[in-house]
Amino acid sequence: MGTIVSLEPHRLKKEWEEEKKLLQELRVEEIKSTAENIFVPVFSRFHFPYSFLEEACMDLALEAFLSGGKFSRYVENGELAFRFKMQAVLAITSITTELYEFMSGWVEEPAAQRSDLKEIVECFVTYWWKRGLEAGTKRHLLRL
Repeated sequence: MGTIVSLEPHRLKKEWEEEKKLLQELRVEEIKSTAENIFVPVFSRFHFPYSFLEEACMDLALEAFLSGGKFSRYVENGELAFRFKMQAVLAITSITTELYEFMSGWVEEPAAQRSDLKEIVECFVTYWWKRGLEAGTKRHLLRL
């Protein structure tokens, strides 16, 4: 009888190593300053630095960055292959919805109920997703 070997631990280890290398190109201060520049004008009365909102923004910016980095393996001729663009849109939409619902649910401020908050959150998540895509693409090009 043959032995069955699961490749899942090896896949997870490889994915973890890839994420660690990708995160070396990111600075926490950059995420904080971007989040502050985008969201402080929206939440004028809310104390943004060192708050739970800043932590959520950082967490989801990291998630978007890593998601973009994972999609970088599908870049052909400097652009994401067409068949993966819809998957990328779904990934960005998922992260955007999560951050938007968190913000609108926890912040008791009129700005949180504005319709353009969703657009602002989408811009923030898309920015970090594209940064991850660029960082991952650069890593792949340097490896070649």
